[in-house]
Amino acid sequence: MTTTFRLTSLDDALKIATTLTKSWFRGHSRPVGQLAPRLFRDIGSKRIFGGFRPELEMATIEEFKRHAALIAEWRLPPHDDRLGWLCVMQHFRTPTRLLDWSENLMVALYFAVSADASEDAEVWAMLPWALNEAAGAGYAIPLPGSRVVKYLLEQPYWNGTGEALATSLGLPAPMRAPIAIDPPMLFPRMAVQAGTFTIHPLPDDGATIADLLPNPRHLVRYIIPAGCKEPLCWQLRAVGFSQRHLFPDLEGLSRTIVFDNRVVGYSPPDPPPCSGLHPIALADAAEQQNTADTEAPAQPAPPRS
Repeated sequence: MTTTFRLTSLDDALKIATTLTKSWFRGHSRPVGQLAPRLFRDIGSKRIFGGFRPELEMATIEEFKRHAALIAEWRLPPHDDRLGWLCVMQHFRTPTRLLDWSENLMVALYFAVSADASEDAEVWAMLPWALNEAAGAGYAIPLPGSRVVKYLLEQPYWNGTGEALATSLGLPAPMRAPIAIDPPMLFPRMAVQAGTFTIHPLPDDGATIADLLPNPRHLVRYIIPAGCKEPLCWQLRAVGFSQRHLFPDLEGLSRTIVFDNRVVGYSPPDPPPCSGLHPIALADAAEQQNTADTEAPAQPAPPRS
């Protein structure tokens, strides 16, 4: 079972972010307890893809590609750029074998606390190199053209066994586990969210991210109590994490305006002293006191009795 802690404040988040500096992060507004892409999230997905509809993923991709050219307002990936097309589909919420992560904890935290206010949330932290080593892809992030990535991109189209696919690509064995990849930055949203992906093979028992990474240094989960979500949402907004910043489009702007309009009055607070006055401020205060003492009018001598 994955080691799980509580996250209740922005101070907690800063400690995590400044400690797990090489981890990737993912936030859920409810504790789902698993790290599976939408395409494989249904508990019956292994049975569906293994027997009833083995072509379902390929059909979904090709149907999306067939219609996208008539709708899109920008340049789409080349027809044979399978990773590029999966990124486009993921961007527009079509179920794919990709799972979104971020290199920025605050991004994942925002997604965790900005919805389902009455329920607890969760944030996962994963060391991507450890996942790839456990999956047999080496202690590194593979290039999009590497054999392990090609295997996972080719799998929806392959009509033979996993062993035959692995042999065709020069791999010693089929890829049974997900791996972490750096995607092409096709949309501004991916850049501002510091987006990354894990790409997953067809479901296989004992080969989930949690199965592969039992060490809390490699995978850890933080539960955020429901009562902490609203304060964290306002704190994140104050330091620049909002719909407008994370979704650089008109919808993101609109959502941020609606959120900000919840404030009906504002009284400026005193600035927090933090670690106390800076030496410059202390020197200025002492100088002001000396000036006040020098310029103070002389007091008359008391009358003699």
